[in-house]
Amino acid sequence: MARFTLQELLEATEGKLLFAPSENGGDLAAFSVNDISTDTRTIKEGDLFLALIGENFDGNNYAQKAVDAGASVLVLSKEECAVQGVPTILVEDTKIALEKIASFYRKRQNFLVVAVTGSVGKTSTREMVASALSACKKVYATKNNDNNEIGLSKTILAAPEDSEIVVLEMGMRLRGEISELTHIALPDIAVITNIGVAHLERLGSREEILKAKLEILEGLKEGGLLIIPAADKMLAMAREKNWIRKDVKIAYVSAEGAPIPEGACGSAASSEMTFQDGKICFQVEAGFEERIKKTLAISVIGIHHVGNALVGFLCGLYLHLSPDKLAEGIASFSQIGHREKLKDEAGVHFLDDAYNAGPESMSSAMTSIRRLAGSARAFACIGDMLELGEVSEEKHFEIGAHAALEKLDGLFVIGDYKEKVKEGVASVDPSLPVFLCKDKEEIVNRLREIVKPGDFVLLKASHSFEMYTISEEYASIFKEGEC
Repeated sequence: MARFTLQELLEATEGKLLFAPSENGGDLAAFSVNDISTDTRTIKEGDLFLALIGENFDGNNYAQKAVDAGASVLVLSKEECAVQGVPTILVEDTKIALEKIASFYRKRQNFLVVAVTGSVGKTSTREMVASALSACKKVYATKNNDNNEIGLSKTILAAPEDSEIVVLEMGMRLRGEISELTHIALPDIAVITNIGVAHLERLGSREEILKAKLEILEGLKEGGLLIIPAADKMLAMAREKNWIRKDVKIAYVSAEGAPIPEGACGSAASSEMTFQDGKICFQVEAGFEERIKKTLAISVIGIHHVGNALVGFLCGLYLHLSPDKLAEGIASFSQIGHREKLKDEAGVHFLDDAYNAGPESMSSAMTSIRRLAGSARAFACIGDMLELGEVSEEKHFEIGAHAALEKLDGLFVIGDYKEKVKEGVASVDPSLPVFLCKDKEEIVNRLREIVKPGDFVLLKASHSFEMYTISEEYASIFKEGEC
C-alpha cells in the first residue's frame, strides 16, 4: 500500500490542483491518500482514483462513481469531469501521471530493484530471483504478466512500504518500450535472459531485438550490475561493439559449459547435474571477488531452470546475502500458471506448458517430456510459435526435427505451420507419426484413439492457442462416461 500526501502527488505528477482540501486549513502536506486505484470496483475509503484511458473506456467519466465509492483525491485529464469540492489533480496524460507517481515512490522508498527482460524465460527467471532473495530479504515481485508500463507502475505502487527488494519483469513488442519501463524503475541490477527470435516479425532482425532489450541499461544506475548468459552470441556481440555502457559491471551465468569471458566482474557456473526425486540437483561455483561452491536443488522439470537458479544465486551473492539462505530460497521455487504443470487425466500424464512458446522453450519442453517419460511413450500436442516473421517456416521445421531427435512417439499438430513441422520430422525419422489436425477438438479425438494410461503428453504452443484446454477436454470425455 503506497501512501502519499497531496503535496507529494502534485510534486510527482507536476499537475494542476483543482479544489484544495478543506481539512487542516488546506495544508497539502497534511492531507494524504491511502492507496492508488485505477478501478472504481476496487476503491477503498481514502484512496486516490487515477483515470486511465483505454481503447474502449475513459476513466474520466467514472470520477463521480469513484468519489461515491470512497475516493478522496482524483487524478484526471479532463477538467469537465472533476467533482466539485473533491481535491483533483489535472494532468495532460493520466498514464504518464501513473508512471511519474510510481517513479516517485520507487525513489522515495529507495528499495533495491532487480529488473528482468529477455526473449524467453522472463517470468520464470523473475520468480526464481524473487524466491532466492526472499529467504533473506522482504521481496515484492511482478504478478502475472504485469510487465508493460501500466503493469510495472502498478507493481511498484503495490510494493509494501517495508519492501527491501522489488523484482520487476519488463516485456516489450517494439523499440522504446523497455526504455520507458527502465526510466520508471531505475534498476540496480539488470538481467537479460537471452536474445532469441520472439518479436522478429515486428522488429525485423535479431540485432533490433538485441537493441530493444539493451534499452534496460538506460535506467540502470551508474555502476550497476548486468547479468547475462555466457553462451548468448548476440549479447557477446553487444559487448564487442561497445553497446554496453563502460560503467556497467557485467556478470555471467553458464549452465551449458560456456566459458566465462575475460573481464567479468562475477560469474556463476553449474556442473555435476543429477535428477533425484523430482528435483534437479547440481553444483554451482559462483562469486565476485571471492568464489564459493554450493549444491543447489530445484523442484522443476525443465533443465533450463538451472540457468535461472544461477541468476538468482548470483544476485544474492552480489548483495552479500547468505549462500545457505539463497539455496533455501531457490529450493522453494515453484512454477506459476500454465508452466510445466504435470497432471494426470484418466491415467495419462499431461505436461501443461501451454503458457507460451518460442523455439527455445519448445525444444526444451520436448526434451523434458522425453526425460520424464523414460521408457514410457511420449507424445506432444503443439501449435504455432507466433511472431517469428521470416524465420517462421525454418523454426517450425527445426522443431519437427528436434521432436524426432528426441525420439518422441508421435506429434499432434495444429496451426499454419503444421506441414513444416511434419517436414522437419521426416528429415530425421520418416516413421515417426505426425497427425495434422484442423483444431484442438480433433487433437482430443486423436488422443482418445491413440494414447493409453501411463503415456506422457506435452501441451505447447503460443499463448493464444490455449493448448491447456486439451487435457481438460480429454478428462471431460472420461468423466462423462464416453469411454
